[in-house]
Amino acid sequence: MTDPRIEFFSALQSGGVGPANPSALVADGLLHRHRIEGDRPGTLNGWHVLHLDNPASGAGGSWKAGHSVKWCSKRLSALTASERAEITRRITEDRKRAQEATEARHRDAAAKAARIWTDSAPAAARHPYLDRKGIAPGIARQSGGALVLPVVDFTGTLHGLQFIDEQGQKRFISGMAKAGHFIPSGGTPSPDRPLWIAEGHATACTLSALQPGVVVIAACDAGNLLSVATEARKRWPALDVVICPDFDAIAARKGRKQLLQPVPAS
Repeated sequence: MTDPRIEFFSALQSGGVGPANPSALVADGLLHRHRIEGDRPGTLNGWHVLHLDNPASGAGGSWKAGHSVKWCSKRLSALTASERAEITRRITEDRKRAQEATEARHRDAAAKAARIWTDSAPAAARHPYLDRKGIAPGIARQSGGALVLPVVDFTGTLHGLQFIDEQGQKRFISGMAKAGHFIPSGGTPSPDRPLWIAEGHATACTLSALQPGVVVIAACDAGNLLSVATEARKRWPALDVVICPDFDAIAARKGRKQLLQPVPAS
C-alpha cells in the first residue's frame, strides 16, 4: 500500500472502524463497504471513501455503530485556500454518496422485512424464549425456531425486524433503520394514553400486563431509548412519556429492578 493508504488505514483502526483486511481499502474516490475488524464474517457494516489526489483525504465509518472518522494527509492549518476548497467539495460529495447508500440500505432492509413478516406464522405459545420470560406471544410471529418482531415508526410503517432464537440470542435484519423506531409490544401509541418506553420486548410485555391503561413499546436497546422518546415528543408535545431502562447487574446490586423516568413535555 502507498503511504496515504497506510495512514488512512491506521486512522480507521484508531476510530474502531478499520477493515478486517487492509486490502479491502479502495482508493478511487468512491464509496465502498468493508467488514470491520472484529465483526462476524460476511458482514459489511463498514464503509470508506479515499481520495489520493493531493491532498490525500478520506472518511470511513460504521453503519451499525453510527459513527465515522475523517482523515487528511495534511494538517488543516497547512492547507492552501485551493486545497481547503477541494476538501470541502469532496466532503460534500462524499456525504451525499454516503446518505444515498444509507437510504438504499434502509429501503432494501424494509422490503426484505415486509417479505419475511408476511411469510412468518404466528408464534408458538410455548416458544422457549416466551416460556422463560413468562409472556404471551402477542404480536410475535415465528420463522423456523426464531421469534420475529416488527420494528416500526409512529405511523406504523415497517422498517425492519428483530429475531430472537430459542436461546434468547437477538439480531436485527441487516441494514435496517433503527433510530427512533420501536417494537409495538404493548399496544399502539396514541395521543390519549400514557406511553412507556422499555428497552426490550419481554420487559415491555411484562410492563404492559402490569399497566393495562398504558401503551408500552420496546426501543430495541438502551442506545435507542432517547431517539424513540424524542420522536414521540415531537409527534405529541403534551404526551405523558416515561422511559423504563433496564439496570441488569447494577439494579441487582442496588436492589432495584426498574427506574421510571418521565420525559418533560416541550
